[in-house]
Amino acid sequence: MQFKPLTFAILSALTLSCSVSAESANDDTLVVSASKQTAKAASSRNVALVTVDESTLAEANVSRTDQLSRVLPGLQTGNSGSLIFQTISLRGISSASDYYNPAVSFYVDGVPQLSTYAMAPLLDVSSVEMLRGPQGTLYGRSAQGGVINIVTHQPDSTARGYIEGGYASRDGYHSKLNVSGPIQDGLLYGSATLLRQVDQGSMTNPATGSDHLGGSRMNAGNVKLRLAPDNQPWELNASLTEECTHATQDTYVPYNQVKSRTLDVLAGGSDPYLRRCTHSQSLSGKLTTDNWIFSVVGAWQQQQYQREFPYSYLTASIPERWNQNVQEIRAATRGNSSLDAVFGLYREAIHESLDSAYRYAGTPYLSTVAATSSETLAAYSDLTWHITDAFDLGGGLRVSHDRAKTGYSGTSLGIPWGDRNQESDNQLLGQVSAGYQLNEAWRLYGRIAQGYKPAGFSYTPTAFTAAQAYAAEKSLNYELGSRYESRDITLAGALFYTHTRNLQLYSGPVGYQTLSNAGKADATGAEASASWQFAPGWRWAIDGNYVHSTFAGDSENYAGQRVPFVPRFAGSTSVTGTINTTWGALMPRAAINLTGPQYFDGDNTLRQGSYSTTDLRLGWQATDRVTVSAYLDNVFDRRYRTYGFVQAGSAYAQVNQGRTAGLDVQITLF
Repeated sequence: MQFKPLTFAILSALTLSCSVSAESANDDTLVVSASKQTAKAASSRNVALVTVDESTLAEANVSRTDQLSRVLPGLQTGNSGSLIFQTISLRGISSASDYYNPAVSFYVDGVPQLSTYAMAPLLDVSSVEMLRGPQGTLYGRSAQGGVINIVTHQPDSTARGYIEGGYASRDGYHSKLNVSGPIQDGLLYGSATLLRQVDQGSMTNPATGSDHLGGSRMNAGNVKLRLAPDNQPWELNASLTEECTHATQDTYVPYNQVKSRTLDVLAGGSDPYLRRCTHSQSLSGKLTTDNWIFSVVGAWQQQQYQREFPYSYLTASIPERWNQNVQEIRAATRGNSSLDAVFGLYREAIHESLDSAYRYAGTPYLSTVAATSSETLAAYSDLTWHITDAFDLGGGLRVSHDRAKTGYSGTSLGIPWGDRNQESDNQLLGQVSAGYQLNEAWRLYGRIAQGYKPAGFSYTPTAFTAAQAYAAEKSLNYELGSRYESRDITLAGALFYTHTRNLQLYSGPVGYQTLSNAGKADATGAEASASWQFAPGWRWAIDGNYVHSTFAGDSENYAGQRVPFVPRFAGSTSVTGTINTTWGALMPRAAINLTGPQYFDGDNTLRQGSYSTTDLRLGWQATDRVTVSAYLDNVFDRRYRTYGFVQAGSAYAQVNQGRTAGLDVQITLF
């Protein structure tokens, strides 16, 4: 079945808008949330859910998605070479093993994002929500390890506006402008956000003499329109986002020289370079009746990037083009009866093409031209039965059909090679849960859920190898958790176990890596978090997790080894507060983040030991409209590896930026 995306989105929205009378109320609509369902549903309560608001993001100096690990307990993020490939792990499920198909899915206002856009700016964000564990019966894209949904401010009748700017060490800076409000009050609303952000690096290339490598320069903007007539049960939304980033992030040093700031590049080598431009568009509609909320989304993303990087004798040039289009129809109850439900239909199509070249000591030795595409059609449902006011049962099903095809050709040392193939697969997934409210504050729950990553082909084919598909990776997650919420104290914890089959993992030397199934893996762990408002305006938070994630004994290549990019343990603690003075309120924050040991390869030869960082921030509310903040991240300048690989018998590493100091100013316009 083929759809024309724009026609599909517009006609569906108009159909939903006209299908009921205008008598339904408009004052009790369902806002975008991580569960996409009423707060009474099992999928909202029988799950490990973390939500942070915009003030928490600002206090932790979080301005991009790759910094969300500072505020989302259990999440580990970082670059594996460049901003295109994010290493993301959650509960022992590592998406770094397949750079193009993360196990943790990113959404913006309910719209899935390209995997190569996992590092993105946070534009006019209201909150960020994270659900741990598989979420395939609530979201169109099956999320094997979890979902991170970024919720932005929606324009309404309240006029808002601010400008902000700041300067950071290594000549970094940023500026931002936001305006939002009514275009015609009672009918049409709009918003616009513009961002310029520069994060300079600290690396030097001895071959060219260039310094300040390892950073990025980003320009981004977003425009929204919201058509929401007063006293009508429907609304339509349109959003357009543009982002273009220039970066020099493929910076590698010898693996054992963590404190080095000099790249391992021989004479004649060039500087690393990346240019990524992403264009995002979405149309959505929502219709509210007495008992149901119907919604439809059509979204499109186009991305082009050119990536070049040198190390030792090797120079790689990898341009790629991506196109993604998504359509989704959803119906959800409003929680007015003993049964809550969500039903949805989903389609996703992705096409990628590349034209890469590798040079060794200046001599071309490998080139590839390839095109790979995939399509997913899915239907899903999620139900909650409220047996009593305190006890509920939840369950869900998902059926999906996946198709993928590839074709590639190239030369290696002048010898031609190439192949093509296609693959299709069907999946049936489910989840069940049970929850019991012991009292107003304390809840217990248990959940069993399945998740998967589709079958497909390597986006970067290897010379002289057949176009052989890898099988779908499928996991089964068991979780037992508890949550306590009172006015001053919030506690949460869970025990979990995940068994994964046909783990998808890249292996082989750089330039010849291929994605294949690496057998089974098991992840067992525990997580806990606490937040205590111990005095008016003051809060202390602490969290920690332990994960044992290993390849099973029958894994062909890595039996008994630890799954890469999964820290053995992690934790953080922070104190935030407000001190009122005659010169305005002071808002201090201190945080310590701990990350345990991890490996960067399936053979467990590239190890990064445990490390901790300390962050300090002091905000000053100078006037009702002006806020000034000073910060010092990684106070003690702790150096550690964020990525590592082996090439031609030598090991290389990418290291963190080190200590960063800065000053920010925000001025509220209206």
